[in-house]
Amino acid sequence: VVQPCSARAQEERLPPPPPPGALSSAPRRSPAQGGEGEMVRDMVSIEEPSSSSLDSVLAELIHRIQLHVMPRRIRCKEFFNDFDPLRCGRCTIPNLGRALDMIGVNVSEEEVDLLAEHYTDYGPRATKPQVVNYYRFCADVDEIFASEEAQDSMKSFMMTSSPGSTVMSTFRPNCLEDETRFYHVLHRVATLCKARGVHIKPLYTDLDRAAIPMPSRVNPRRGGKVTRSQFIRNWPFKREMSQDDIELLCDRYATTGGDIHFMALHNEVSEVLGDPEQPFPTSPLHLRPDGTKWSHMELPVVQKIMAKVVEKRIRLKEHFQDFDPLRKGYCTPGQVKTVITIMGLSRDIDRADFETILSLYMKDDGLFDYRSFCDDVDKAFTVPNLERDPLARIDMPDATTTAPARRNTMRLSDAKTAKARKIEEKIRTFVRKRRTEMKPMFQDFDRAERGYVTRSQFVRIMSMMQFDLDEKAIDLLAGIYCDFGNHNDFNYKTFLRSIDPPAGDVEVAMMQMTSPFVPWSPKPYFNSRGRVIPRSASAPMLPC
Repeated sequence: VVQPCSARAQEERLPPPPPPGALSSAPRRSPAQGGEGEMVRDMVSIEEPSSSSLDSVLAELIHRIQLHVMPRRIRCKEFFNDFDPLRCGRCTIPNLGRALDMIGVNVSEEEVDLLAEHYTDYGPRATKPQVVNYYRFCADVDEIFASEEAQDSMKSFMMTSSPGSTVMSTFRPNCLEDETRFYHVLHRVATLCKARGVHIKPLYTDLDRAAIPMPSRVNPRRGGKVTRSQFIRNWPFKREMSQDDIELLCDRYATTGGDIHFMALHNEVSEVLGDPEQPFPTSPLHLRPDGTKWSHMELPVVQKIMAKVVEKRIRLKEHFQDFDPLRKGYCTPGQVKTVITIMGLSRDIDRADFETILSLYMKDDGLFDYRSFCDDVDKAFTVPNLERDPLARIDMPDATTTAPARRNTMRLSDAKTAKARKIEEKIRTFVRKRRTEMKPMFQDFDRAERGYVTRSQFVRIMSMMQFDLDEKAIDLLAGIYCDFGNHNDFNYKTFLRSIDPPAGDVEVAMMQMTSPFVPWSPKPYFNSRGRVIPRSASAPMLPC
């Protein structure tokens, strides 16, 4: 599970430094073309041993600064602003060292001089001593934030996944002579931790992260290190492992000061363990494939929106005009989605329907022609250019106009429909012979007066009426009267109108009871043809 380690492998674990050519190396120009400039070039050529070795040292130095800057999300340019009040992009050599010190990078004076020499500007605008171009230096360091590969390679050196996870560990485990034996011991430690549920990190937390001063803590707080005696004293597997194996672990994770870096051991064991979460029983939802064809699948999306607009009495154009102050009749697809969400239509149309709307009314320039869309939807209320035809009569929207939005029925074959009609005829004959009143039974289960009962409640009602139905008959009836877009809601009002329709005189009486009151009025003076009604015919109807 764990790869063998060697000196070369340890170097490969480090994030690769940027190539020498990646650093911005602007050609140095001498201030003059005369003898002074030639003397300066001669001095530079004598002092610099070789350009390749110098570039490699600079690349390693910049890479070390990037290792410090990236996990802490530091922008170097902010530390130079105090030394450059005119924002010319240059500072002095001592200011460069002070800025690196404020950033927190440990560099020597020779390294500061090397950086200053590389980033020194030679030109008429560069006046001594402010000649170090820190703009180019910050640009080279900040390249680490634009490289995802370099950032991913650094994540393996994070000390912990706690809130301090942005702090990077600079410790590197030591290479041993017997690497095979070490990885055998490490695999054994990982197996014991997994079998017994032991974590190495909490064992040394009291010695490393206690908030109170302790004489036994000789290392910095939250440093991830303990002394050798503390590591051996708190080791949990003393009986299972020999003293030589424990000493081998100590030699592997020993620091230069003689301490043991237990966080490095914890990280390597955690990589072997994998996910520390314990498995628990779950009950995922597995939906059965439904091959039923519904009416909404074949219904055009514009007609679906038209039915919803008529049902809710929504005015579309005003919502679109909020995004079109110049009243050009066009808007963006994102604004169309916003309008549909504001009107509450996003629950009735899916993503495929939305893409269909865009394809129908999208222009070549990528804008949505909402004016044509609103005109097509408003046809449910009126007819365009009605003033040109004064004798035309239009019908007001009724229940049939909104039915496509309120009902989503199944598409059954002719054979299934014929079988369902035969079952309905049997139920109709049974109800007429028994003179059973079915509506009160359904109303007992429909307290909210929705007009729907569940499928199981429908079966219970039919059993209460002593009319048992098999599963196939229930499926056929549900295919006709489950019109709410699912297989569970049964529309019993439509079922009762088909099974037990009221008589003609009862319908007239019910219509008269529910219709508004119309007072008596005499006949008009003119008949339907516009002629005057004779006195003999109109006199008896006139009041005295």
